[in-house]
Formats: sequence, structure tokens, C-alpha cells
Amino acid sequence: MKNETKQTAEEFLKECQSNPHKGWSTRKAMIEFAKLHVEKALKVAFEDVPCGSSSDISSAEEIYEVIFNSYSLENIK
Repeated sequence: MKNETKQTAEEFLKECQSNPHKGWSTRKAMIEFAKLHVEKALKVAFEDVPCGSSSDISSAEEIYEVIFNSYSLENIK
């Protein structure tokens, strides 16, 4: 399954249903869909955390804000 683009739950489910050889139930498909979005969110958060020179070091509060604002829940549809 591709995860390079943001698939909606409906698109993901349709793709799973068109590949019955996987034998995934709707429940399993939705779990896998959620995992893909969480993995994407963590990757985006990691990429957005400021780092580098000592002047770029952020406080824990700033890192928290970056991580929790890096991937909108609107991406999970």
C-alpha cells in the first residue's frame, strides 16, 4: 500500500477490499490505516524539530509544540 500520499480512510479501505488475498477484516484495515498516519505524523514531527547549532536548541515546551502541531488530525479522514 502506498503511504506517500494522504489516503482517506475510504480510499484505503477500498484498496484493501480490492486486494482480498490479504484477508484483512475492516477492523484490521482501519488499524493499519491508523498506523500509517501515526508513522507519518512521527516522521513529520521528527523532521520539524529544530536542531543543529546551539542557537537552535529548543526548550521542551517548544519541542512539544512542534511535535503536537506537526501533523493535523484533519489528515485522518
